[in-house]
Amino acid sequence: PKNDNMARRRRALTQKGRDDDVRIIAGFALGSILTVIMLMVVIIAPPATIGPSEGELAPDFIADAYNGANWEKFKLSDSFDYEWEEGNEGEWILVQFIDTDCPYCWSEGETMSNLYSEWSNSVEFITVTVELSITNHNSDRAEVEAFRDKTSYGTEDNDGDGCNSGRNDCINRPGTVHNWNYIEGSSSIMKSWEVTGTPFLALLKPDGYVAWNQYENPGENIEEAMQRIVGGAQ
Repeated sequence: PKNDNMARRRRALTQKGRDDDVRIIAGFALGSILTVIMLMVVIIAPPATIGPSEGELAPDFIADAYNGANWEKFKLSDSFDYEWEEGNEGEWILVQFIDTDCPYCWSEGETMSNLYSEWSNSVEFITVTVELSITNHNSDRAEVEAFRDKTSYGTEDNDGDGCNSGRNDCINRPGTVHNWNYIEGSSSIMKSWEVTGTPFLALLKPDGYVAWNQYENPGENIEEAMQRIVGGAQ
């Protein structure tokens, strides 16, 4: 009987060892399968192409932004919803590049005000201020703040002091106060966005991919693009 008991214990230990081996092998197999799946995902869905063209992921940037009260750090990609899917609701992003001394940007101030009043519930507005290499284009922070807030800065004497190449007091900018972030742009941001002049506009999907680029749609203005892509005025 004693020998029988020892034999049974040996058989039990042998069976337990075999079960452990099976579990280890199964674990390795599962790990291998998961590795293959992950590699397939990478191959099938390669990293997004970054750029300002339609279908590309908009170039990210970090810069100081004026929100109407303070200048604070702003990161564009913080506004991206990477889990957003086509057909779902989400907040679109309108990116505008301006020079506060650019006469076309001066006039577009009213267009932006109108767009904001119609789409602010479904679109985040972002204005990036840059300084073009043109005479009397000297946009310091005080001028940027006055342009955004429609406060007095400069004169109406066309003396180089103020907005619109120094032709106007910033308080007289067309449109209403722009209640959204004004970003302090740079030449590197302009380069990554391939901006060659101002104003420039691009509409981004909620996930940060470019849906509309002004340079690629010369026959369509921003109001028409918003209606077509985002939908009726909100």
